[in-house]
Amino acid sequence: MPVKHDIAMEIAAFRFSLIADFVNGTQMLHGQKQRMLNEISLKSHKIPASTKTRVSVATLRSWIKRYQESGGRIESLIPKPRSDRGHYRKLDARIRLAIRELKQENPNYTVPVMIELLRRRQLIGPEDILNKTTIYRYIKSEKLSEKKIIASDKRAFEAPHPNELWQCDVLHGPTTRMADGSFKKTYLFAIIDDHSRLITHAEFCLNETFVSLKTVLKRAVEQRGLPRRFYVDNGACYRSSNLEFILASLGIALSHSRPYKPEGRGKIERFFRHVRQNFFPIHLEKPIPLTQMNERLDLWLDQYHDSIHSTTKMTPYERFRKNLSCLRPAPERLMDYFRHMETRKVRKDRSIQLLGKLYEVPVGLVDKTVELRFHPHNMDSIEVFHDNLSYGLAIRLDRHLNARLGRQTNDAKQTNLSFDETLMTTKIDSGELF
Repeated sequence: MPVKHDIAMEIAAFRFSLIADFVNGTQMLHGQKQRMLNEISLKSHKIPASTKTRVSVATLRSWIKRYQESGGRIESLIPKPRSDRGHYRKLDARIRLAIRELKQENPNYTVPVMIELLRRRQLIGPEDILNKTTIYRYIKSEKLSEKKIIASDKRAFEAPHPNELWQCDVLHGPTTRMADGSFKKTYLFAIIDDHSRLITHAEFCLNETFVSLKTVLKRAVEQRGLPRRFYVDNGACYRSSNLEFILASLGIALSHSRPYKPEGRGKIERFFRHVRQNFFPIHLEKPIPLTQMNERLDLWLDQYHDSIHSTTKMTPYERFRKNLSCLRPAPERLMDYFRHMETRKVRKDRSIQLLGKLYEVPVGLVDKTVELRFHPHNMDSIEVFHDNLSYGLAIRLDRHLNARLGRQTNDAKQTNLSFDETLMTTKIDSGELF
């Protein structure tokens, strides 16, 4: 059974997050690639649509190869239906690898339990028989029953190049004065470049939602280019599947810090402490309009970027510009990457409903699930995709126009007019094109 579209895209984005450092041009020293692959394979992951928690090195290499051979298309990482289910009846390499991963997942799994898990995860068929004695010998020879304790690595780190890693977080800000005289709380979104400590963009917003995050991220990319990795916490706005797909489409890996382990985001936390101590008391001593708050913030950031950083002994601006050759510019039509996405099944009358309004799509998409990409502020430009192909823009449904088209169908057949010619004639008669 094929994987549902939204789940398939979530899986593709997850796979990209694991291989991003190997396909986005990150420079690695000799042996570093294999070491990183081994580290990824030993970590536990929350894999979409799967009960597995680990990914083997061989699987990682296959994803890297597929992504590179496709020319860097995120769609190449969408899972394909298996055609060999039920063919593995011996303890071959695939089954040995699965047993190893199960033991890493839980060293207390018994052989009967592992066989049952292999069936449930469809790694062996319902009629396949595995020799328990052979499995016991394999576990013993590989010492898979021995529990290994891996210490938590809390070493300080720094990205080797600008735009190698961006950290993002939100600081609860002071109140702002609205146009009607009321007051509302603000939220300061900030993105810091890990290598240079430069703030790629920061902005006060009126809410802590994904829409605000998307706006801040887009402006950061416009000003500073594309990062290779985007490091965030586990807040609700960072858990949007839309964010993960946007980043993967831009060739950016998304990383989440472990719950209740904020140490990895120390640089952005220190920046926020600097903001609370040096910006809030002086520049926001009383509520002012949001636009004015952001204007003052921009001027203050100019001073921050030209000040010597205590750790790097350079200004953030100088350090960011020191190695510009490794920066990736923002792509053309950047706004298209930040569109909102929704999936809908096309009705028999080739219509779909989105945000309370009806739209029409090409007749060939009837009964198919389509992906709609759009900006909520511009509902007249909704692009329709199916199987990763664009079918143009959805058209706002006009029942009166459709009634006229229906009456002209027979005339169109008699004069051998195409549907598009009939539609054009009707629009001219109705005065829509003038």
